[in-house]
Amino acid sequence: MTKVRLENVTKIYGSVIAVDHANLEIRHGELFTLLGPSGCGKTTTLRIIAGFEVPEEGRVYFDDEDVTFKKPYERNTAMVFQNYALWPHMTVYDNIAFGLRIRKVPEPEIRKKVKQVLELVKLEGMENRYPLQLSGGQQQRVALARALVVEPRVLLLDEPLSNLDAKLRIEMREEIKRIQKKLGITTIYVTHDQLEAMSISDRVAIMNKGRILQVGTPKEVYFYPKSMFVADFIGRSNILKGRIIDKAGVYAKVYVDELGLELEGTLVDKELSGKVGIVIRPENILVNKPSNLEGYNVIKGRLDFQMFVGEKIEARIKVGETSLVAYLPNILETPIGSELVLYIHRENVRIIPLT
Repeated sequence: MTKVRLENVTKIYGSVIAVDHANLEIRHGELFTLLGPSGCGKTTTLRIIAGFEVPEEGRVYFDDEDVTFKKPYERNTAMVFQNYALWPHMTVYDNIAFGLRIRKVPEPEIRKKVKQVLELVKLEGMENRYPLQLSGGQQQRVALARALVVEPRVLLLDEPLSNLDAKLRIEMREEIKRIQKKLGITTIYVTHDQLEAMSISDRVAIMNKGRILQVGTPKEVYFYPKSMFVADFIGRSNILKGRIIDKAGVYAKVYVDELGLELEGTLVDKELSGKVGIVIRPENILVNKPSNLEGYNVIKGRLDFQMFVGEKIEARIKVGETSLVAYLPNILETPIGSELVLYIHRENVRIIPLT
């Protein structure tokens, strides 16, 4: 297992700063995800770690070894690409064995290693097929097997599931997590899919415009966003603006401009004052009265729109001139225009910086 560390890494293309003074530490054996919108710098960061790009500033370390200027093959990493990049004229066996043959591994050992990795990715019996005879999910498993068979120090995955349909993506992300945990290999995963990142990762780095905005476990970045961008990008949120009018420890009262009322919430930083952002997740808006109202904000609204999405009803509730998105129980039958009373606990009203 290998620890990967980026110190002040910067990459510039012309006038564009693709990666802006990135500092990261990826722990031994963890599955770490770089998450952000298209063009945020996550793939460039991955390519710098792989050795395909050289930064203008900063250093890349594998454990305590400076690999900043080492060639990709000198780093012993393996990458799984978005488009699989399989040789169409080679069988599954030959595609997987390719990296070992380049390394001049004896053929008996190649057969042994390919057999082991085929079992790992559940492709036994398909070694004589060609890529075009496989489904998208099977091709992705071959690409993963080809990367794993060389026993890399670090496994790199660049949007590996983006070409698969929704059901297959769920199956494959479960498989990737299973295999990664079984092998204990340090893995860096790039995606713009929030749900994918949340479900698969040990920790996540949120990127935007080349900068790393927040690093933490999926729960930390979801429940404790440190900026408006992170709150808006991760999951569904009601994001409002207001100003702090009173504070007591980690709690504060905020006058919310859009709603024209006061809310009590939890500060992500006790030093916050003045104008702030307010984040409320839809699942934290209740319409059933709690048995104990202590700590709850009580708001009156009107049902403006609803949409059945299976396990829940996604609703828009008008409070004054502002709509709040809430997830209602799917057994609730409420006509449009109905008056509703909303209950939101202060622990679920996050007060964050406006920046």
